Amino acid sequence: MLVGRPHVPGAESSPRARGPLWRAALAAAALAVGLTLWGTLGAAPPVGPFVTVTAVGCGGRANASGFAVADDLVVTAAHPVAGRRQVVVTDSAGRSRHGFVVALDPNLDVAAVRVPGLAAAPVVLGVGDAASLAPPGSVGVVAAVPEDGEQVAKPARVTRRIRAHIDDIYLAGRVSRRALELSFDGAYGDSGAAVLNSDGAVVGMVFATLRHREDVGYAVRSVEVRSVLSQLADLPQRSACP
Repeated sequence: MLVGRPHVPGAESSPRARGPLWRAALAAAALAVGLTLWGTLGAAPPVGPFVTVTAVGCGGRANASGFAVADDLVVTAAHPVAGRRQVVVTDSAGRSRHGFVVALDPNLDVAAVRVPGLAAAPVVLGVGDAASLAPPGSVGVVAAVPEDGEQVAKPARVTRRIRAHIDDIYLAGRVSRRALELSFDGAYGDSGAAVLNSDGAVVGMVFATLRHREDVGYAVRSVEVRSVLSQLADLPQRSACP
């Protein structure tokens, strides 16, 4: 006995019958490829974590740097955005979006800004406050994004780990912050910039340079940034002008 495929009359397709089916399959495949290419070419360019923050109000305009800690949440310094009526965040692709302050700590000089639609790749934010994250003498970079939107990676060295005793952003009283003293080429617009260690983790946020010595800067440590982010629902969203 021969065992094989049973014969079903009419099952064999003639070339004429196969033609429309092949054409339909090819058309479907071409459509799928076309849609894939359209989606790839039409997709927005990737957005990095470092941004420019421009704030208007309080009788003037301020520019700062910032960095994404979530796809739509940016950390920056508090003093440039406090009390401002308008906050605009410009991403690494040059696109600008309106943001709104969701938390602001005047004692630490740290603010969080929600930016709907930003879709940024977040940084790796250092966890804890171990000296090994940024020991004295270690090198890294300050990721500043000045007003022109061109990211600048400034070589930086940690001079020492300090507890800074400084006025709050309203000059209403003396406060204490865990900070890093840095040696780097500071400039206007660096406030809010991320400080990255040699492993690429963000270990601080720049809040000031030494008066008359812009090569000496100060950054609040990542543990303080995390403390602000943990209180998004509790810290004030509205603030007065400094």
